[in-house]
Amino acid sequence: MKVIYFGSDVFLTCFDFFLRYHEIIALYTYHHDEDYMTEEGIVRKAKAHGIPVHYESITAEEAGGLFRRRECDLFFVAEYDRLIPVPEGLSSFRGVNVHSSLLPEGRSYYPIEAAMDRELTRTGVTIHKLAPDLDSGTILDQRSLDITAEMDSVDVYINLARLAREMTEKLAENLEGAWAREMPPTDRQPYWKRPAPERLTLSHDMTRAEALERFRRFNSMTQVKLEGRLYYVRGLTTGTAILPWKEWHLRDSIRLYALRDGHARLWIQAKTGEDRK
Repeated sequence: MKVIYFGSDVFLTCFDFFLRYHEIIALYTYHHDEDYMTEEGIVRKAKAHGIPVHYESITAEEAGGLFRRRECDLFFVAEYDRLIPVPEGLSSFRGVNVHSSLLPEGRSYYPIEAAMDRELTRTGVTIHKLAPDLDSGTILDQRSLDITAEMDSVDVYINLARLAREMTEKLAENLEGAWAREMPPTDRQPYWKRPAPERLTLSHDMTRAEALERFRRFNSMTQVKLEGRLYYVRGLTTGTAILPWKEWHLRDSIRLYALRDGHARLWIQAKTGEDRK
């Protein structure tokens, strides 16, 4: 099967499957600094196998032409940051999206972080047909995952990647059969927006437990304001000692940050681009 893959490292397990058992003819990807898993690994693998890498969007004309000329059998979308054009009236088109929630609940670019923010105890993976509207296509397969207190958002990402690989293998065994056995459409649910900035940002009036919980939910989306500038928090541990200052600059990438009952030890990265909405 000839596949065009759209995505990042989040579902690298699926990319590996197609790399081993099928033919990936192109990779479309993207980069955002705030993401814990970016595109570094998937781009490295693609280049090692001579697969063209694109950061630009595919056009509707390109998408339709690939299927009309039978140059592609499947658009496989797995954690991609933009809509894929779905050719109208083209019966040969096959395109699926792998999404990190139990759709129809969790339509979002941030389904895992939003689920953690809502203190949900269950999430999952959904494979659905591509549709003109985000995360709204007919469901083809779905599996669930419990979110336990010991798990952080990265644990959820890793566990969902394992489920996504299993589901992808099943789908590829009989794509046409899966296409015909689709589940009935479900009710459209509200879109989960990006968590509000105040939900992502550390503050001095937090306790150590509150700061750790913030980072457990959001990981590298967590941010902190230092000397009037926002930084991403790339790592966070805590200590009980009370600092003599609100903030202690150890080196450019490491700061100590005063909390109500101790301090946080922060590994930070300067924010260089505009936040996504």
